[in-house]
This record gives sequence, C-alpha cells and structure tokens, in this order.
Amino acid sequence: MKKIFLLLVLFALNISAQEKFEFPLNENGQIIFTEIVPAEGKTKQDLYTNSKMFFVNTYKVTQDKIKQNAEASSVSGTQYSIMTVKINASDVKVKLFYTIDIYSKDNKYKYDIKNIFTKTEVSETPIEKMFDKTASEKAAQKPKAAETLKAYYAAINAEIENIKANIKKEMAKSSAAKSDW
Repeated sequence: MKKIFLLLVLFALNISAQEKFEFPLNENGQIIFTEIVPAEGKTKQDLYTNSKMFFVNTYKVTQDKIKQNAEASSVSGTQYSIMTVKINASDVKVKLFYTIDIYSKDNKYKYDIKNIFTKTEVSETPIEKMFDKTASEKAAQKPKAAETLKAYYAAINAEIENIKANIKKEMAKSSAAKSDW
C-alpha cells in the first residue's frame, strides 16, 4: 500500500512539475500573435502610411525591402531581433526571426506576428517545433532542458511584447508626411 501511495505522490509531482508553454495558435496550429487595435480618427491611408513607417523606423529598412499592397492597405516584412537567452548561467545571443503583417482600415488596424523561428550559429528552429506538445513532457524529465525552454519562452514572449509596443507606438503617431520617406 505504501508503494502505491508513493507512486501516486511521485506521479502527481511529475505532473505539477511540467511547465506549460502556451502561445496563441491559429486553426492550422501555427503560433501567431494577432490583434485588432482601434485607432479612432485615423483614416485607412494614415494607418497604411504609419505601418510603412513602422518598418522604416524600427528596422531601418527602405520601402523596397517591405511588401506593400496599397489596394489592400497592407504592409508586410520579415525581420529579426537579437534576444539574450540565459542558458546554463551564460548569456546566449539568439536571432528571433518573424514576419509582421499590418492591415489598415478606417479607425482600426490589425497586426499579425507569425512564422517565428530562432536561429543560432548551430541551429534554426520554428517555435512550433521547440514548444510542441511533448516539450513540457520532455522538459519534466530533464531539468536542464526545462530551464532552457523556460529561458527561451520568457525571452520570446518579452521580444514579442516589445514588437507589439513598437507597432502600437508607431501606429499612434500622427500621419507621416511624404517628405518623411
């Protein structure tokens, strides 16, 4: 009886030790951060111009380096950020690549941050694969793997929050003038 009780306790501890890594998923299981943001008093054209300026000001790219669709008032670009992930008490620089789409309408805009993957000197990993269903199970059995995944999870979420803040900051500006280009 004591052995059964001990096994139940160990099983319960194992389940509670499993880390939950939750990202927003679309219907295809792809991780995608998306939001529709109200922008009262802003025209579709103002927001479209601001979305182009977001890429110019944030990533220092020229207009020809972003995909623009004036008819749909959408702008898209694949970018990257360098984030620091603490792994085994060391700071590791990791490139986080992603695609940002911004769609504009009168009084609102929508952004999508998707196709997210990490890239180091030795590997390139989509975050869907890094944080798949078995990630927490694997991490529960390997404490070092759990710590690494937690570090990546925190760094990715922090960087995504930074990107969202930059989008909102740029989109809130009064419309950019043609001379700003």
